[in-house]
Amino acid sequence: MTLRRIVFDDYRNVSFLSLTLVTSTFALRPESSIIPTISLLSVLLLYSPFLFRSHDPQGWINIVATLMALSIGGATSRIHASLEALSSPGQSLTTLFLISTFLSSLSLGALYCGTKLNTRLSSPRSQITLFPAIWSSIWCTVSYLSPVGHLSTWSITDNTDAYSWLIPFLGPASKNWIIAAWAVIISQTLGDWYIGPQEEDLIATSPGAKGAYQDGSSFRKFLAAFLLALSLPSFYLPHLPLPISTIDVASPLTVACVVPPYQRYKHHSPTIDDYIEESKKVRSAARVILWPEGAIVFNSTAQKEQAFSEIRKQIDGPYVGVSFEETISDPSDPTGRHALTRTGIAVISRYSPEPYLQYYKRNLVPFAESYRLRADRSPPEIFELPLARPGNYIPKTEWSSDPDHTRPIPITASICLDFATPSPFAALESRPALILAPARTWDRTVGYAMWLQAKQRAEELGSMVLWCDGGDGGVSGIAGHGFNDVAQVGSGTFIRTIGIPYPFETTSTPFARFGDSVLILFWLLLVPGNLLRGGRRFRISSFEPLLWFHAIRRPEAPVQSQPQPNLVDL
Repeated sequence: MTLRRIVFDDYRNVSFLSLTLVTSTFALRPESSIIPTISLLSVLLLYSPFLFRSHDPQGWINIVATLMALSIGGATSRIHASLEALSSPGQSLTTLFLISTFLSSLSLGALYCGTKLNTRLSSPRSQITLFPAIWSSIWCTVSYLSPVGHLSTWSITDNTDAYSWLIPFLGPASKNWIIAAWAVIISQTLGDWYIGPQEEDLIATSPGAKGAYQDGSSFRKFLAAFLLALSLPSFYLPHLPLPISTIDVASPLTVACVVPPYQRYKHHSPTIDDYIEESKKVRSAARVILWPEGAIVFNSTAQKEQAFSEIRKQIDGPYVGVSFEETISDPSDPTGRHALTRTGIAVISRYSPEPYLQYYKRNLVPFAESYRLRADRSPPEIFELPLARPGNYIPKTEWSSDPDHTRPIPITASICLDFATPSPFAALESRPALILAPARTWDRTVGYAMWLQAKQRAEELGSMVLWCDGGDGGVSGIAGHGFNDVAQVGSGTFIRTIGIPYPFETTSTPFARFGDSVLILFWLLLVPGNLLRGGRRFRISSFEPLLWFHAIRRPEAPVQSQPQPNLVDL
């Protein structure tokens, strides 16, 4: 008894369901990397010809079992974070499992479409690129339709792998395509191992099948070489921050995230005075100070203006990103009886009586925020912070040729869940150098998942993000341009000097300008192969090939010496 017979024949369903459960537990974690996801997809692709066979009395049972395995694996790593998401743990866990089941059903739907549609394509090359196009398209669509954006997808947010350099050019859809392409290559290679030498005579007796099989094998090798080549630039591109002491290539900017600790101020919910006092400790060093999401609450516009005036007066010098909740009258209500509450951020300093930048949160956490807050629709904007020379030891003319001898640093802002949505900065006409990102999460795993989303958006824009999370166990740090590590977990204050490229290139990245239009390219890859075949259709593929048909139908049956005429359409 061989391993091939055990896995594919005698204990096929048990083997593949077990592998699906194990691989999905690792692959569907928020912080998962590219290798576990490729492993999961490879297992599913290898199982698909058996799973979606026609006229199988056990077919629906196996499909439901696979769906449950994926749902359990996807929910396992999110149980702790979900316990406090809703009013009761029971509601939270039920909602988590339903969401995981829905996403798993989408994945199985993509596999089903790939399994059935590839037999309609005339070229094995198109059959190989079909599933990657489906896989990248379905998760791109989900990210736009879901209220939590990319958090509800199986997309990878770890930007430390060998393909991360592609993100500013092609966006996250490119990584989904690459993952699916590797999975197709691996599953087809294992499929060849399963078919084995016993089917060589069958291939040889059908000239059309033989040519298609050889064409598919050659293209598969070419695609593997191409994917390996795409990883090479990551070994040569710089992954380190800029040297802040070399002003010819970098403008040093010191930033700070302020989260007053309980041990010092004895308030579980810090007051505005706590934030002011904690900010005073870093004002002499930091040029930009950021407070976490909803740091203070205003019940009226007048109260907000008074608080801003006090902050300008006491925190003398730096630019302060003040995040707040405010309650104002509803502009859509002519009677003025109803009010609305929204979350925003304003960048203020003593140099101006008005905020330099004001932004309101556009995407609210379902149930937890949507029932009491109002989402805004105004996109983020950019303001240019005039950065003065870091010390008198640097001559003014060497620092800047402008009359005021400052360097403009374009800065924008967004808030927490906004970073999980696709292209939240699409309205910007130029590239920001720094994104202020106040956040407040309720669990460390959620905080880390949002931190990864912020890193991804920074990579897409070719920018940097100052992520300041004031939630319990929240993670904070700097991401982009060589910064990847979390600087702080929980409350406290951290200061970091970062290097902004000088002169700063304000031109937007290709992805920022064109978005997810790369999906068009992925689908166009299917067209040339079909045209080359001149309309012929061969059912030779990794999903339902001529050879797999015999193995699935009766593995122990002798090989037919003649090709089956109803399986090859000429």
